[in-house]
Amino acid sequence: MIRTALRDFTPAQPAFMPRVAPYVVDAVEPCAFHTQRREFVTAQPSPKGPVSNTGLNPHRYNVAGFSVGIDYCTLVFHQDMASQLGQTTRTICGWLFGQGFSVTPLKAKTWQFYRSSAYIRDENGDTVGRIGCDGNGDTWCVSLTGAGCKQVRDWGYVYHQALYLNAHLSRVDIAFDDFDGQVLDDIHRIDRLARDGLFATEGRGRPPRTHFMDDHGSNKGCTVYVGSKGRKELCIYEKGKKEGDPESRWIRCELRLWRCNGEIPLDALIRAHEFLKGAYDVLTDLLPVDCEGSRPETIKREVSASAVAAVRFLREQCGPLLQTLWSALGGDAEWFFRDQVFRAGRPSRFKGKGLNEEQLHEALRDELAPDIKAPF
Repeated sequence: MIRTALRDFTPAQPAFMPRVAPYVVDAVEPCAFHTQRREFVTAQPSPKGPVSNTGLNPHRYNVAGFSVGIDYCTLVFHQDMASQLGQTTRTICGWLFGQGFSVTPLKAKTWQFYRSSAYIRDENGDTVGRIGCDGNGDTWCVSLTGAGCKQVRDWGYVYHQALYLNAHLSRVDIAFDDFDGQVLDDIHRIDRLARDGLFATEGRGRPPRTHFMDDHGSNKGCTVYVGSKGRKELCIYEKGKKEGDPESRWIRCELRLWRCNGEIPLDALIRAHEFLKGAYDVLTDLLPVDCEGSRPETIKREVSASAVAAVRFLREQCGPLLQTLWSALGGDAEWFFRDQVFRAGRPSRFKGKGLNEEQLHEALRDELAPDIKAPF
């Protein structure tokens, strides 16, 4: 057993910056954490190799088909800490998360029991989070959605900045994406694991509540829920199908932790894969032993699935009308559509991806018409 000081980080600090008292937890290698009654509880990892009672083959995989990372992040800290570091509500997001974020002017609009709030925007102007102040014990709350988290370039940097602020996590979501269904290959089999009680933690009270949301064959995506919202919840669902691609094998395993009756160590920001595997014993067996992953790959897959859904919508809902107009207008059809039908803007399905126009167009071409190369 190793004693690990999670805040044993000593970069050069401003003279006025008070030292942050470290807090210590017991850890094993690799770590596995549970948040329970304000304690950090460790769990021994299972031996490598397939586990017979899961019915899945978790250790035969191509790591290029995986991604793991933070998918929601809420940090809370005292406003005096931000002031000592020379930060305001307009600058704190760039300081905390890195380049690419801006904050709207603060308004007297209640959010999460804060009397004032503002929106966090990305470089494309899409809303990717929120910040609240003026309340809750003179604290500030900064929250990034999944779209915002995908645009964070370095969570190690965020971790160190959060230490400077003496911040704590009030919510964090960790997402593992199995793009090709290599280890999470059957959502109905995962549902049977939940029904059989395999997501229970041995020796820690009653089994968590489970729930299965069936798409009844519509190919819109099924979901398995384990646990309770507001405490600890696991959500495993057919992500690709929910994005609009009925043929997709992409399944996401998403752990959602709230600071309700337990502390969430900041280490979750930099050791996401270990925290995810440690949340439920069965995940130690199901998920890959190690996984770095690629968040840009997640964005690419989301755009691809949305593009497939968009083309299907055009074909099914507008196809006959578009074909009739195109045939009636002949050689002038292209001019007519450009002048009378097309309008500026980005469809909501493609917002919040952190892609500029050129990057989005390239991603769409790669999925829909890879033989077409720009410039035209």
